[in-house]
Amino acid sequence: MLIASLLLVTVQTAAPERPDPMTLGPSVGQALPAFEARDATGAPRTFESLKGPNGLVLVFFRSADW
Repeated sequence: MLIASLLLVTVQTAAPERPDPMTLGPSVGQALPAFEARDATGAPRTFESLKGPNGLVLVFFRSADW
């Protein structure tokens, strides 16, 4: 009688380290780098063209559907 053994080896790999979200992007008080982005109508916009007399609240939203 021939008995065959099957040995299953599980290789565990460490998950890649995720960056700390608190260290991403500009810091509080840091100057915003120059940028140009297109608005919903396709017109180019810059920080200077968007800011008002009281400044600007700029939010970047990264979608999971890229």
